[in-house]
Amino acid sequence: MNYRIMPSLVLVLAMLLVIAGCSSPEQPVVTPTPTPVPTTVPTTPPTPVPTTIASIIPEPTDTLPPQWPVSVTVEKSGMYSTTIITHFDGGKGLIFVSRMDVRVTHPDGTVLTNGIPKPGMGDTVEVAGTSGNDRVEVRLTMANGEIYKVIDQQMGYKSL
Repeated sequence: MNYRIMPSLVLVLAMLLVIAGCSSPEQPVVTPTPTPVPTTVPTTPPTPVPTTIASIIPEPTDTLPPQWPVSVTVEKSGMYSTTIITHFDGGKGLIFVSRMDVRVTHPDGTVLTNGIPKPGMGDTVEVAGTSGNDRVEVRLTMANGEIYKVIDQQMGYKSL
């Protein structure tokens, strides 16, 4: 009895191998590997850009509209300090000011800036100055988006 099962098992396995061989794809699809192409970098030297040094000479200021009067004062902090303090003193136009920016230009052309949003009466902005004459510019941004330069002056070092 074993002899009859054995040839039938071999026959079934042979049939399965034939079917499996016929159902496989004819040729596997080969994807080509890209060859790296060297890229050349242009050797054009960079064009020098002339540097401009910020001016320390004050320019004319803007006048605020009469319906928005505010007061801003600037001073160097003390006898032996070079810190420049800008005071927002307020006024009837206080609620229309959305930002105060202070820009200090040192004699060597270095520029430092600082500012505060929505300044209130008595608010201050401090910026480092030098022992020379620093140019101080104060700009107010109003609620309608317009910017007014209200102060542009030189501040000298306080000495005895």
